[in-house]
Amino acid sequence: MLSPGARGQAVPAKPGASANTSAEATAACERAAQQSLASKGGPAAELKFNAAPSLQPDRSNDGQIVLRGGGSWRAPAGMRRFEYSCNVDPRTPEAVGLVLRDTTPAAALAKPALGALEPDLRQLSPQACEASVAAALKKRWPSVSEIRFDSGARSLVQSSSSKAELHGQGRALPLQGSPFTLFGFDCEIDPRDGRVLSTRVSG
Repeated sequence: MLSPGARGQAVPAKPGASANTSAEATAACERAAQQSLASKGGPAAELKFNAAPSLQPDRSNDGQIVLRGGGSWRAPAGMRRFEYSCNVDPRTPEAVGLVLRDTTPAAALAKPALGALEPDLRQLSPQACEASVAAALKKRWPSVSEIRFDSGARSLVQSSSSKAELHGQGRALPLQGSPFTLFGFDCEIDPRDGRVLSTRVSG
């Protein structure tokens, strides 16, 4: 069983919400992230959350509180970092949605195909591609409760000075209580400014 090494402090309460509700929302999100990491196939040790998660006021309302936070844990291969976005029902409060992203720098983000250009990584951001993929999955599965990206499965190929493709994979829970569904994705990116030109999701 995971034991967080550090708990975030209570987020500032929204107008009309009690400090206790905000503290409970923080605890609910940390529990959801903890359970997500525990389901990765092996126990995570030295789980630590960063100091208080931040409230996302533009996405929060009377029906949901949205928090963004992060932390680290020790996996068999070494220390890893993560960020999460968590939706909490303030009436419960329980986490009703979690997007957890592994933000550990990959040892080799790009492995150019033979004959391809050496990728220009200065403007490329995997997070922009993954955000686009998460939006596509939420349209496909409106009730998706968790989306996880595998940073170790990323590969980048740049075929020209104006076109690069980032390929990757991950797992999602289309419904609470359902089994994980594997998915793959491809993002076409303009390496000159990092814009995501198109996104394809399979699986």
